[in-house]
Amino acid sequence: MSANITQFPRRVPRWTFGDRLRKARRELGVTMDKMASAINVGPKAYAAWESGRNTPSDIADVAVRMERATGIPRTWFLGWMNEEAPRPDGPDGGLDAETTRPAGETSLYHP
Repeated sequence: MSANITQFPRRVPRWTFGDRLRKARRELGVTMDKMASAINVGPKAYAAWESGRNTPSDIADVAVRMERATGIPRTWFLGWMNEEAPRPDGPDGGLDAETTRPAGETSLYHP
């Protein structure tokens, strides 16, 4: 018995900046309003970024703020790394989020 396999064109899915914002926020289980507050932007602006209706004027700055709030490397938000980033408390040691965040800043990942 032979299987009839349909061959689809090969395409690597591309995630937008908004897709990455949404995935990070959902992974942490926080609301859009809480994430917007954590990175010091208005909730409407954040919602527009996440939905793809708009993009920040300085994506690199927002990626840095997201890294500080979530512990996820800014390079992931910018699409510069394809694999999942190690979690700060992960089994491989990951990143030390406490030392990468400036003094006095809080994190959604490590309150």
